[in-house]
Amino acid sequence: MLGRRIVYGVALLAALALQVFYDGYLAQFLLIGIIVLPLLSLALSLRGAVGMRLELTPSVSQLVLGESGQWQITAHTRSFLPVARLTMVLTLENRLTGARQRQRLNASGLSTGMVRTLPMDASHCGQLTCQLHRVRALDLLGLFAFPVSVPAPAHALVLPQPAPPQDLPPLPPMPAGDHGNWRGTPDLENYDLREYRPGDPLRSIHWKLSSKHDSLVVREPVKNGLPQAAVTVDLFGDGDRLDQVLGRLWTISLHLLGREVPHTILWLDRDQTQQQETVASQGQLLAAMAYLLSCPAPTQPPTVPLDLSHLGPAPRVHVTLGEEDAP
Repeated sequence: MLGRRIVYGVALLAALALQVFYDGYLAQFLLIGIIVLPLLSLALSLRGAVGMRLELTPSVSQLVLGESGQWQITAHTRSFLPVARLTMVLTLENRLTGARQRQRLNASGLSTGMVRTLPMDASHCGQLTCQLHRVRALDLLGLFAFPVSVPAPAHALVLPQPAPPQDLPPLPPMPAGDHGNWRGTPDLENYDLREYRPGDPLRSIHWKLSSKHDSLVVREPVKNGLPQAAVTVDLFGDGDRLDQVLGRLWTISLHLLGREVPHTILWLDRDQTQQQETVASQGQLLAAMAYLLSCPAPTQPPTVPLDLSHLGPAPRVHVTLGEEDAP
């Protein structure tokens, strides 16, 4: 925009100089035209630029590693005329790996309902976040800029690919007898409260508490007196290592759910804070993975061990890479 203003200033000075040295109709017409042109451009662009609203959404909210997706920017204006030019700063981030990309983006000729698409980087697992900053709408000549309200950030999950069976660590032995007894039944009178996560059933929402906290609160039934398997995860390293570890974790969790075995996933985040998620259904597995993929992973192995004292004698499986695999 600065370059356009400089060019306009030079043109205006040239028109004034021509008016001084040449007193004719052509010089007057040229000077008036140069003065009026920005005002005309402003009048034609003002209605579309003021009150313009952008909507940022992913084409898919969940995709598997290696699949293709897109970020969609949808424009909404008050005018039938398109906005001549839109400038913005785009930030793309993978919360798990910490990879962050920032770039300038220009769009032209946007009118109501038009969609601008951007490729989604699904080369590594994680929670992808797309956010816009410093959005400006320009007039036809690019001399005036109007701020545009920034849309809410958009998120998408890149889930891991299932791991081959030969790459899985040994699974814990299952107790003899009916797996239904191993799975257990929730105690409806005893439950924990937590924030709503994608995948939670609507019937588990505590509507009364949700109205008081202005956010959705979910009741999670407590399973009493029943053993669970513990799945510990070495979640650190670069994107390639994380993809392989998460593929193993995803496959093991699905296998345990297929055998009706609830389990607890435990790992350490970048701050070496212990995290854990309980999985007793595929919906809870998806919610647990969504939370795990949003936690920044350390690049180096943690220096503190996991605290497994509260798990008691529950069967355990350790998910990592290489020769360290051990139950």
